[in-house]
Amino acid sequence: MQTDLRTVDRLPDEWLDPPYWLISMLDWQSRDDVSESAVAIAPSIIPREVVSYQARQVLGCADLYSRKHRQRVVFFSDLTRMFTDAGTSWSRLGVDWQSALLELRGGQFPALFLTISERAYLVIGGATGATASALAEDARNLEDERQLVRTSMARQLESDWPPYIRTAASAGHLTFA
Repeated sequence: MQTDLRTVDRLPDEWLDPPYWLISMLDWQSRDDVSESAVAIAPSIIPREVVSYQARQVLGCADLYSRKHRQRVVFFSDLTRMFTDAGTSWSRLGVDWQSALLELRGGQFPALFLTISERAYLVIGGATGATASALAEDARNLEDERQLVRTSMARQLESDWPPYIRTAASAGHLTFA
């Protein structure tokens, strides 16, 4: 059964104001201090029966993390860090996280691309090598910065997500099989 949301007079509240968003990072593509390098999805509006096992595992983990930590914005890096802290990984759990993120970002589901600062990118989880080591030296400040970025992204998504969904629905881009 297909649901064509252009015929729906009123979109579900959960579509316009989801319980949380899952943010994953893209490669940094800019020489500037800002880049469209993050993607937000709303896991609660993605029908689990139409996604792969890999994507269901990522979404389920994000659901649990959001509920447990009462976070409106969950970074994919939060999930990966949680597994690392527990002594495991996505691969040990048999989850191909890269294909799952590609499916969720590029599929038929709403995904809002976000322009973020290079600092936010590094703080969220894009840091590697020497940058990661420098950030890790002051772990408490890093966690404070992660929370500031999380709060800022939540505010921006609360503002930008509803018009994005309304526009996508009116254009017929929200048809799920």
